[in-house]
Amino acid sequence: MRSQFLTKIDKRVLSLAYPIILANISIPLLGLTDTTVIGHLGALDVLAGISIGAVLMGSMYWFFGFLRMGVTGLVAQARGANEYVEVSSILVRGLVIAAVGGIILIAFHSFLFSAIFYFLVGAEDAEKLAMEYMSIRVFGAPFAISMFVFVGWLFGMGKTFSALSLLVCVNLLNILLDIIFVNFLYLGIAGVAYATLVSEFCGFCLGIYLCREFLLNKEQIKGRAIFLSNKWKSFIFLNANIVLRSILLQSVFLSYLIFGTLFGSEILAANHILSQIIFLSAYALDGIAFSSEILVGEAIGQKRLQSFKKIVRSSLKLGFIFSSVIGIFFYLLGVLIIDLMTSLKSVRLICYEYIVWIAIIPFISVSSYVYDGIFLGAARGKEIRVAMTQSFAIFFICVIGLVPLMGNIGLWTSIVVFNAVRALTLWAKVDRIEASFSSN
Repeated sequence: MRSQFLTKIDKRVLSLAYPIILANISIPLLGLTDTTVIGHLGALDVLAGISIGAVLMGSMYWFFGFLRMGVTGLVAQARGANEYVEVSSILVRGLVIAAVGGIILIAFHSFLFSAIFYFLVGAEDAEKLAMEYMSIRVFGAPFAISMFVFVGWLFGMGKTFSALSLLVCVNLLNILLDIIFVNFLYLGIAGVAYATLVSEFCGFCLGIYLCREFLLNKEQIKGRAIFLSNKWKSFIFLNANIVLRSILLQSVFLSYLIFGTLFGSEILAANHILSQIIFLSAYALDGIAFSSEILVGEAIGQKRLQSFKKIVRSSLKLGFIFSSVIGIFFYLLGVLIIDLMTSLKSVRLICYEYIVWIAIIPFISVSSYVYDGIFLGAARGKEIRVAMTQSFAIFFICVIGLVPLMGNIGLWTSIVVFNAVRALTLWAKVDRIEASFSSN
């Protein structure tokens, strides 16, 4: 029965997916740990401060998520076509952008943070704590952004276990330092920031080690190949589309924070806890999406249309299976998870009201994640940008209409609609990828 239910391509997707799922889960687990060690200090302002600081820093870094997304598909295609000098060149290009972006963030962080908090409406004490947290974390920007490049490159190479090792080592170190700095050294919110800063630097060093075969190989590194203008042009054009997509996506994620500050500190803290749980499911389901991204890139590099179609079907099937399991898990154990994350009764009671939401969102959202992976593997940046723009427009209309009427429930409804529309707008464009096989 199992052999009939799982096809050969299903098994291939799963073999790539399980290390990615484990690696991805370790990322939001870090956010859950940050929230938990702060949440049990019993101070609402401190919890709200870490909520604001973590979301803003994550959003600024995720602006550079195009490096992960753009690198994976391009590397998979280059590997599928046996262009190994290009494989090394993509890695170096990504690291150059990460270094420049990180240095710019450090140089202008004071101005940037002041501008952000000027537009936010929240408790003054919480904002001061968030500023303290962010002003420490920002100095790890080049290392944090480089992680996107290393992980994306390792995924594109099909070295998903190496990517797992990298992310798990970094996040386990971060969790350990969180506990030491907050619970034993009593550094409070600054301790959480220092723990992240140290772990990001260690992750950068480990990333260099894992990619040393191509990064430190003189035969693979060719200066002329790295700086070819046409390669940089295509790389930047793809990533520009992904950047615009990421800005709109992060705007939706930030809505948890922006509207939370308007609804009050308790709903802000509750939304942060609930969003961390949602991110946990999203990162887990992205394992299937990343697998499809890798395999789609290979299929396009090898010019195999039938393989592409099988990958799409398999990824959607497995995604719906995983999302159903996750949704049931959250529905049954949601109260326990929330209680582990905070001891504040008022915040807990708000979170309990949204357990059904965190149970249904994975099932509704999974197809949008999978289609994202498919289009990223095909390096179809324009289609990704257009689909996200259309989805964001619908989200904006929903927010304008529903939030004044329904408050926080209106916000969550708008986010559910947004994810459903993401899937539909990308599904409508899949035939363009199929057409590219015949044109090639």
